[in-house]
Amino acid sequence: MKTPKSILDRRRSIRISESLPFRIGHKGYEVEAVTVNIAQHGILCMVEKEIKMMTQLDVVLKLPAGRTSKQVKAKGVVVRKDFDALSGKCLVAIYFSDMKDKDREVLREFIEGRLKK
Repeated sequence: MKTPKSILDRRRSIRISESLPFRIGHKGYEVEAVTVNIAQHGILCMVEKEIKMMTQLDVVLKLPAGRTSKQVKAKGVVVRKDFDALSGKCLVAIYFSDMKDKDREVLREFIEGRLKK
């Protein structure tokens, strides 16, 4: 039996650990979330209630940029979920299915800036 590639080998972009509050929405409701890690192609976040697999979401992140912040908007889809036994919250992985180039560039710059620190 062949062993699958490790998760790190399959990732398309570098992830950084970052805790940022933000909101995600879907068809008339919004949920508060906190990022666990961020990459150019998606985020892992913690939410109070379960979100079903393959749910399409609107994501708006406010990334710190010195004394101000820069906003990044994306469409995303839930590709993985798990429960955190310690907090009782749900861990949700969101893949960015649609993002404008300018937003992806802002996100890339944010991630690279964090890596340099």
